[in-house]
Amino acid sequence: MSGARRFAAFPTLLLCVFTAMTGLGVVSPIMPNYARELGATGIWIGLIYSSFSFTRAVLQAPIGRLSDKSSKKRIISIGLAVYAFISLLYIYASSPLHLVALRMIHGVGSAMVMPVAMAYAVELTPRGKEGRYMGLITTAMFTGFGAGPLLGGYLYDRFSLNAVFYSMTALVTLSLLLTILFVPEEGDAETRRERPSVPFMKILSNRKLLGALIYRIVNALGRGSIMGFLSLFAVETLGIDFTLVGIILAVGVFANSFLQTPFGILADRYSRTIFIIIGSAVSSLGYFYLAKTGNSFDLMAARLVISVGGGLALPAMTAIVAEEGRSLGAGSTMGVLNTGMSIGQIAGSLLTGIIMDLYDIQAAFNIGGVLGFFSIVIFYLLAR
Repeated sequence: MSGARRFAAFPTLLLCVFTAMTGLGVVSPIMPNYARELGATGIWIGLIYSSFSFTRAVLQAPIGRLSDKSSKKRIISIGLAVYAFISLLYIYASSPLHLVALRMIHGVGSAMVMPVAMAYAVELTPRGKEGRYMGLITTAMFTGFGAGPLLGGYLYDRFSLNAVFYSMTALVTLSLLLTILFVPEEGDAETRRERPSVPFMKILSNRKLLGALIYRIVNALGRGSIMGFLSLFAVETLGIDFTLVGIILAVGVFANSFLQTPFGILADRYSRTIFIIIGSAVSSLGYFYLAKTGNSFDLMAARLVISVGGGLALPAMTAIVAEEGRSLGAGSTMGVLNTGMSIGQIAGSLLTGIIMDLYDIQAAFNIGGVLGFFSIVIFYLLAR
């Protein structure tokens, strides 16, 4: 792709990612409480969140490989169409089992959107600037996901549950239209067909990518307690309303988002491994702090600590994957990396639900901190 087309394509891709993630994030402050209204226990809430990650885990790697040979734009568009359709069906759920089924189908759409969009971003990234460009794409992703909870909490408190799902449908549909109209094809179809197909075992034989994969699995185990259970903890234990929960979730994601690009630029200049180690240690300490919170101020502070750690670590991690993935296929490597995250989220959501039913949610937060430090050790041993 020429420099001019790259210059035009990348901002459009960023806008589409932002809009899609805003639509996805809208439901995050209300989903666990919605599940509670339908009779869900802790383990059911874990199943609802892990079912989304299950289909992502199964499909991301093969879809990533397909995107190396096929049109990334077409795959992203189909995924967004699935998103938009399934968003409306949440309104008609009448049991936790219905939510599990809907989340599984939602995961199919997700497997076709974010990993492929990140692989497309790798295609547009100049050599030596992986940290900067991956920082920009993750900034768009997190900013959208941060705006979503803010909007979702407000809509739920001021209007109704259905308004949340209608807004999710509208935002994802807007992203679909932007993608169809303004995102160009990334390259010649004949060129895509001639790209070599790299076996997944060859990708995993790369020690840096293997370290990144295992790090993402173990780290996501700990993060399962945040997305699935933080709002439930805030509402049921601390007595915080949905609007404030949305603000806390949004501020945490925005803080992570705004650090992506500056730390991505620094990751192009200094040791990416050091950024990952320091960032993961900060996030892990945040989980221990989260377990001790007793009011909205402490909850906000703990969420910010976790987010700052993620802002340090994630750009460096995605830059490593982007750099190594140039010769192995951007779609395949991003698919493998995101599969690792999905596997960790599956196990993390289920583990958190079980711990909450047996003990309490604070115990799950503490385990998240322990797992975060464990992921640092594994990554360092493999990728040093």
